Amino acid sequence: SRIIGIGEGAHFVSEFSLARASLIRYFLEAHGFNSIGLECGAIQGHRISEWLNSATDTDDLKNVVNPLTFAVYGSVLIWLRSYLRETGRKLIAIGIDLPNTLNPRDDLEQLSTDIEILDPIVKPEVDALRQSLAFISGESAVVSSTQWGELDPTLRDKVLSGIMRLKLRLMGLAPVLTKLRGNELLQKVADRVLSVEHTLETLRIMKTLFDGTSLQGDTSVRESFMAGVVEKRLREDPNLKILLLAHNNHIQKTVLSFSGELTAAPMGQHLAHRNDYHAIGATHLGATVPEMQYPSPESPLGFSVELAPADDIQKDSVEQRLVDAGGMTASCMVLADDVRGTKRMRSQSTSVETNVNEAFDAIICIPVANKDKLVDL
Repeated sequence: SRIIGIGEGAHFVSEFSLARASLIRYFLEAHGFNSIGLECGAIQGHRISEWLNSATDTDDLKNVVNPLTFAVYGSVLIWLRSYLRETGRKLIAIGIDLPNTLNPRDDLEQLSTDIEILDPIVKPEVDALRQSLAFISGESAVVSSTQWGELDPTLRDKVLSGIMRLKLRLMGLAPVLTKLRGNELLQKVADRVLSVEHTLETLRIMKTLFDGTSLQGDTSVRESFMAGVVEKRLREDPNLKILLLAHNNHIQKTVLSFSGELTAAPMGQHLAHRNDYHAIGATHLGATVPEMQYPSPESPLGFSVELAPADDIQKDSVEQRLVDAGGMTASCMVLADDVRGTKRMRSQSTSVETNVNEAFDAIICIPVANKDKLVDL
């Protein structure tokens, strides 16, 4: 394998963080993996990578990442930095996702800086995009998509067409710009443009999702972007071996479906054509699970995290198969063949419907799902 997804059935769970730490150490030491992929944008991923491998203690993780990233990954990253120092290892952190806040500010700021060198004639257009989107300042997709909905529809259409025009211009002038400034800078700018384009489309989709007017499968836009980033990084570095630390819903190799409706074609399904991709899902047998509670005006993220009743364990679920096998009191890992025939698996406080043995190559199960102590939203 060159890519292994290490999932979790819910964010903000301390036991899933412990399981991930154990698996990260195993795959680094026994199989030579040298990078982790995170649910955050490329710019934040670069900052995390520098922090992980820094020899000094000048920055606290909270000063490096946004509140959402700290809540989702804080426990694992703090442990990982300590582990890397103790062992002398180096590890690349890669932001494989759109900005997890759906706030395009960092991408646009970097784009403005780089486009001034690559293609200065369009810098005023990039700066106009920055000004038009300055209102989008949320610390989560919930807040940012609400702010997107409050923009004038004409302005929303204008920024969408503006970023598309910039992308097409870069494609059309690629030979000229490459000769003038080099392919590395062109690709850097193109990556930022692609991220902004997908972020704006995902903001549009999230607004329709909250409005109840979205189309089935619309959220696949984000999933295909993540898969594209992973495959691009693997092409660029033949020695890269990456552990994808993402929710089960992103790494599974089958269609994501709740209540029979198509939700998305996950990143894992986009990667499933590769023989070197494998996915490890994670679930639990507890009665409760940390869940996002909306709205929460006092939280900068627009939601709080509270224990909520977990979905009932149903007879055709992977959880029931594990209960029948006596797995109530200790953590365990089972291979896909051991759960053949199961049709559902817990996800947050509900369940996804899928052939579990096709979605994952292995399943980790923990007895309970407690709220991570670092999650203070």
